[in-house]
Amino acid sequence: MRSICYRFPDPRQFEQMIGSAGDSELELGLPSGESVEDGEWVLAIFDVGPERRATSAAARASIGPEGPLLAFEPRDWRRLADFAAIEAFHRPSSRPPARASQPEIELPPSLSRSWPPRAGEGAQILVVDDDPDIRDVVSAMLEAVGLVVTTRTSAEEALETVQREHFDLLVLDWNLPKMTGIELCRMIRRDLNIALPVLFLTANASSQDMVEAFASGADDYVVKPFRAPELGARIFSLLRRTVARGA
Repeated sequence: MRSICYRFPDPRQFEQMIGSAGDSELELGLPSGESVEDGEWVLAIFDVGPERRATSAAARASIGPEGPLLAFEPRDWRRLADFAAIEAFHRPSSRPPARASQPEIELPPSLSRSWPPRAGEGAQILVVDDDPDIRDVVSAMLEAVGLVVTTRTSAEEALETVQREHFDLLVLDWNLPKMTGIELCRMIRRDLNIALPVLFLTANASSQDMVEAFASGADDYVVKPFRAPELGARIFSLLRRTVARGA
């Protein structure tokens, strides 16, 4: 699957574009210079804001009277809308960064109105990272809002854990000591067929890395170093959609 990149220097432009589509018009025109074949599946990558934060979604191309368009699934469009709201909400701040032991968590109004679906308590999160500082910061951030966090230092330990325990979300590093995060994600999706949302939290920042992560079955992708408000909002969005599907 090849990729097509959209670039939005101003996050508000991206939010307006996503928000302007109706429920039955989940389509976008192509960026200048791009072309597609009718019926082709592509990975649309959205590069947003001065910090070039990115997300992506698969889309099916069609050639109509108005030219080529990419059509998205409703669930992917909702994820893009959440991402757009998050990016448009955050602005550079002169405030000092929050301490690791007391992470700052802020949510856009569009997300905070519907979160948490379970009052924020009882959701089980598995964090897999071989960096103890990352584990400590993410655990503190999630436990501060009433989530239950389990941590593992390797993909092998995580694989054993997800086969015997239930989790609502997996926060996964790519570069683990033996089995990689990508290999673990593929095993969960293809071999075990476990319906577990997976968010990659990784230093791998290239577009190709993102393509590979989503192809392996990832639901979202956040690049280190991360902002606590952004990571919190991404996690809450995945949990909200998971509970909504199970309702």
